[in-house]
Amino acid sequence: MSPSGNGSVTLSYTQAIIKALKHLQLELPSDAKDLLTSINEMERVPLRVQEEFWAALEESYPDPLLGIRIGQTMQGNQMGLVGYLLMTQKNLGAAIDQLLIYHPLLGEGGQFELRRSSFYVDLCYLANYMRCGRLRVETVLSICLAQARLMTGGELQPQSVMLAYPTPSLAVQQQYQQLLQAPVQFNAPVSGIRLRPQDLELPLEAADRHVMARLKPEADALLKALTSKSLQLRVAHLLQQEPQLSREQVAARLCISPRHLGRKLLEENASFRAIQDEVRSHYACQWLREGGKNNVDIAASLGYCDESAFGKAFRRWTGMSPKAFRNLSTSDD
Repeated sequence: MSPSGNGSVTLSYTQAIIKALKHLQLELPSDAKDLLTSINEMERVPLRVQEEFWAALEESYPDPLLGIRIGQTMQGNQMGLVGYLLMTQKNLGAAIDQLLIYHPLLGEGGQFELRRSSFYVDLCYLANYMRCGRLRVETVLSICLAQARLMTGGELQPQSVMLAYPTPSLAVQQQYQQLLQAPVQFNAPVSGIRLRPQDLELPLEAADRHVMARLKPEADALLKALTSKSLQLRVAHLLQQEPQLSREQVAARLCISPRHLGRKLLEENASFRAIQDEVRSHYACQWLREGGKNNVDIAASLGYCDESAFGKAFRRWTGMSPKAFRNLSTSDD
């Protein structure tokens, strides 16, 4: 079972990506075309299908800046109801407030958070997915920045774009800054866009409270129907941030009992154990490939009492020992 098994993305988002690729003169990979044949008549695209779509793009176009290029090319009016709802707000702060509420209508792949301090405001994006993570996160942030600039008539100049990914070569860093027209901070604690507090007061060019008032009831109804099946995404998100968390700790974070958590996940055809196994196996394989942690460190980071317990779990996930997996990964390099 995948944590994103019941999650979905609006079809308009996928269509906007396809239009962006065409604008960039990039042909849609054949694998991606095959996936689209099964979703053309669907109202929303399952996240598992969307992940395969992104994987096909990443394999065909290994450009490290592909996500930035796609996001800059996409347009707000291609985002359907949510795009129009954001554009008609009175100022940038109001638009961000609506994004925090209604972003699941666009896609359930992650959450937006607004973190404030006296000197800056961070619009953070916390992904629920791991596959093609960097490509997808950078696409989302690039869209947000491009649309914020468009909605404010080019008035927005962010303090920085923060990326929670390793620093690339100096030449690639310069390309990031040239494309984004903003300072870029790599190895950041969280991916997001850093704004000044006064940026939230920037007026929007298409502000229209009458149109906004007509759109909001429809958005509320759609959101209510959608979020009734999103508990497994919230569980996956918590575990991806802290993979050592137990069932009891996750339940406490969600302010429900462990038993109630299990029942609600069962209603979504999910289980805590399956979600936990997928997240832990992903991180275990990643850390074994990277070689920066030994088995004892990995066991502790994943919440196992000792190396032996981790080894048994890893064999259950992969059919081989951590040592064999590490040796296989090294030989592949």
